Order: sequence, then structure tokens, then C-alpha cells
Amino acid sequence: MSEASWPYRQLPHPGLAASVRWAGEASTLLEVTGLRRRLRGAVVEGLTPPCSNDNDTDRLLLAFEELASNAVRHGRPPARVAVTPTGMGWLLEVSDAAVDRPPTPAVGRDPAHGGLGLHLVGKLCAAHGWVIEDGHKCVWAHLICTADGPSDGLVGRLRDTITELTAVLPRRATVRVYGRPDDLGEDVITDLFAVLDESLTNVVRHAHASTADVEITVAADRLALQVIDDGVGIHGTPRRGCGLGDMRRRAAWHGGGLAVEHHPSGGTRLTWSVPARGPSPRA
Repeated sequence: MSEASWPYRQLPHPGLAASVRWAGEASTLLEVTGLRRRLRGAVVEGLTPPCSNDNDTDRLLLAFEELASNAVRHGRPPARVAVTPTGMGWLLEVSDAAVDRPPTPAVGRDPAHGGLGLHLVGKLCAAHGWVIEDGHKCVWAHLICTADGPSDGLVGRLRDTITELTAVLPRRATVRVYGRPDDLGEDVITDLFAVLDESLTNVVRHAHASTADVEITVAADRLALQVIDDGVGIHGTPRRGCGLGDMRRRAAWHGGGLAVEHHPSGGTRLTWSVPARGPSPRA
């Protein structure tokens, strides 16, 4: 994806009445998490095209989380979000007041500066763009069902994401996946991708590492993500803004935990562990 591949382009027409449009608003990352759970509930209750399956729902929630989080982090909150079923999938819209900050995927620049989530959404969705309407920037993506087409599955998506996030490191990252990630709860899957983004961005930005070792294990109804780098290790208190607080919050939401420690061979070991199905949906 090039910088120009998130183009200034008008939204496609969803082809359905506005009454089926789901909408919400968020000013913080915690509110984005709450909206994601509300969206999941709306999909379960019928905000879905006939062609969709569970994998499509996972992709929708991941794209929603990336675009809404990006608007809260880098735009001018509140971020206003809307999801509309189409004949082939969903049209996702996220708007904020930062019309001077267009969506810019991280290609050809330091991934630590953000934008890798946009690249992921671009890969997940069949079409995407952004427009300025009524004094607001609207970033949109059209996600198409894959029920009748080929799919690389969750393991393939995980490997592709890790490869993209660590592409600037001198040596290719090692990736091992044990168990059946496809059995994970959809909220857990969404947070797993978010924690991968945060943890590997930290490796690229702070660790001065040459490579990373990523291990994902699903066993005994529990998910464990371990990221080991060969960098400079931990020196004092981890700097603010490096995403550890967000990763702890995502772990606590599911009744899990986060540990960051020196690795015996040097560098840092991060372990994020949560129940495989996550908490029961809240009202």
C-alpha cells in the first residue's frame, strides 16, 4: 500500500435504508472498546448481510477498532462511527474534526509513527477512502464477505500482521502458533491484534532490536502471547505512551494479565495472557 492508496474518494452507496445504520461516538480508547462490544451485539441481533460468517464479523470488529482508535488517537475527538450493512458486507465510517490530518498509512517511514492499522484495514477491506463532509473528515472502508471465497484463516492473518509490523528490523521475526486460534472469542481476537500492534511497535521504536520472537499459544481455554526481542532490555520505568497501559487494560478486560521482564539471554520478554473466550457480554 502506498501513501496514495488511501485515496480521497466518495463513499459508495450502501444500497439499504438508513434505518439499518448503526452509529456511536467515542472520545477515549475505553469508549472505543465499549462501542466495539455494542457493535458485536448489533451484528448478533441482525446488523449483518446474509453472506456473512463468524470470520467476517471478526474482520469487521478489527477494522472498526483500528479506524475508531486511530480517530481518537490522532484526530479531534469525539470520533463518530457508523456501520451500515450492504448487499455484500458492511460500510464502515469514522469521522472527526481533524480535516487537516488525512489518513496516512505507514509505508516508507518509521512504523513507530503510527498508521500500520490503516494498512491492515486496507488489506481487510475491498475498498476504502476518505472525504471531507460538513467540516469533518470521514474515513471509510467497505468490507466484503468472504463466505464464498478463499480465506487464509486467522493464522495467516496473524503471520501477515507480524511480518508487516517487523518489516523494518534487520532480521526477519520468528513466528510460532500453537493450538487453534480460530476457536478464540471474537473480542479476544480483536484485542490480540491490537496488543501485537502495540508490543511490536515498541520493539521497533524503543528496543534497538535486530529481530523478535513471537509465540502465540491457545491451550487449556487460555491464550498466551509472548514477544521476545534481542534489544537493549528494560532500563528503569518504561516510558509513558509506549502502549503498556493500553495492553494492561485489554488484558484486565478479559480477566487476564500482562508481564514485562528482562529475558535471560538479553532483551525483553512481554507476556499477554487471557482466557480464550473472554468475559461474558455486558448489557
